[in-house]
Amino acid sequence: MSHNNFLKEKYNFLTTNFGQMDIRALALLLVLIAFSAIIGFKMAAFHPLVPIALLAAVTLGIATLVNTNLGLTILIFSMLLSPEIPIAQTVERAVTVRIEDFLIIAVFFAWFAKTAVRKELGLLRKTPLNKPILAYLAVSIFSTGLGIMSGNVSAKIGFFYILKYIEFFMIFFLFVNNLEDKKQIKTFIFCFLLVSFIIGVLTYAQIGRIDRPTAPFEGAHPEPNTLGGYLVLTLATALGILLYSSNTNVKLILLGLVCFNFYPLLMTLSRSSYLAFVLLYLILVFFSRKHRLILISLLVFAILFLPFFIPERAKDRVLYTFSYGSHYTFGGGKIRLEKSAAARVETWQSAMDYLQKKPFFGFGVTGVPFMDSQYARLLAEIGIFGFLIFLWLIFAIIKSAWYIFNNSTDYFTQGLSLGFLGGFAGMLLMGLAANVFVIVRISEPFWFLCACVMALFDIQPMQAAPGIKRMDHTDST
Repeated sequence: MSHNNFLKEKYNFLTTNFGQMDIRALALLLVLIAFSAIIGFKMAAFHPLVPIALLAAVTLGIATLVNTNLGLTILIFSMLLSPEIPIAQTVERAVTVRIEDFLIIAVFFAWFAKTAVRKELGLLRKTPLNKPILAYLAVSIFSTGLGIMSGNVSAKIGFFYILKYIEFFMIFFLFVNNLEDKKQIKTFIFCFLLVSFIIGVLTYAQIGRIDRPTAPFEGAHPEPNTLGGYLVLTLATALGILLYSSNTNVKLILLGLVCFNFYPLLMTLSRSSYLAFVLLYLILVFFSRKHRLILISLLVFAILFLPFFIPERAKDRVLYTFSYGSHYTFGGGKIRLEKSAAARVETWQSAMDYLQKKPFFGFGVTGVPFMDSQYARLLAEIGIFGFLIFLWLIFAIIKSAWYIFNNSTDYFTQGLSLGFLGGFAGMLLMGLAANVFVIVRISEPFWFLCACVMALFDIQPMQAAPGIKRMDHTDST
């Protein structure tokens, strides 16, 4: 073989092999190099828990490469059971990360690396939520970029908040892309409900020792509403599956879990959580095709007798709402609201003022003072344009889950999708008085449940019910 032919064959070998290198593998390598350099230079300035978190993340990332289900299972437990690490603080906002944040990123990149090696896995499974999710992230980043340039947003604070939003959707894509059969979903839902039982045990341990129980590891300023919202989601999941399960043992376990965690929900004294649970229950009453008579009977019993059984503190909390404080005019009449409830009204007034100044894209994420209302905050931060994209995302979730509920002949699928719809409706109602979709311990469990439901498009065969138009799961809405 001539020297020229040898060089030619060597060149062909290199271009053939390196030319096939997936761009994802190269991107992953560059990110790891940059991340390692930053950590090496800044390690001494980090919180003492950061090295532990990084070690756990690397270990979990390696484990995920070997067994993806193991990494995802650990993520389910870490959503509520990982401590916070303070990163930055302003007058009105604190930026914290949790060990779980490192775990999410590690599992995501491990999965990303797997898709680079095994291209048949695909990068993103097609779901009706992909387009609105990506659009929502894009408008949030764009609005925050404008806010940074105009001086309304701290670049450091804005970056970490946007990163948190991205992590929420990482959870959705991680689970929706790795759920392959109904058995796997059932296993993950079991782990999810087991965590809720653990949280219930920890809540009972707090009752009587502190004024209002909160979720574990919430740092210096715990918020009972967070625990209330989380419990509503878990109760919705348990109730939905309970109604449709044909297994007596499963029914008894779920009924016990619902009864066990209902009292902690009451003791959070979270009025928005109370309303969310009421709406959740009404949705089950109106739309469940199984055990509706029992649901209605329990509702009548609750209306007649529950006031005699619920804790006095819970009753006082509800009555206190309209007993003291400032007067507000609604529909021509006056109503008295205590300080906390009145603050929600003032939040909306403040949001409207900000919206008039920058109506289209708002002031950017964290560009306005703290607002304890999801929708008021969205209007002020990302403007009308961003708010409309958020509504698109909400509509896509409801439409997809409703389609799955109406077109599945499988009882587990029907129960999970109905419970999810009820819990989602409760979260939407809570959004009037709380930032439910940016609270970590509510948003992460929510997007996990959403992924489980959306994965059923591919996993569970659908049979269109009479009067229900079949829906292509690749449709963006």
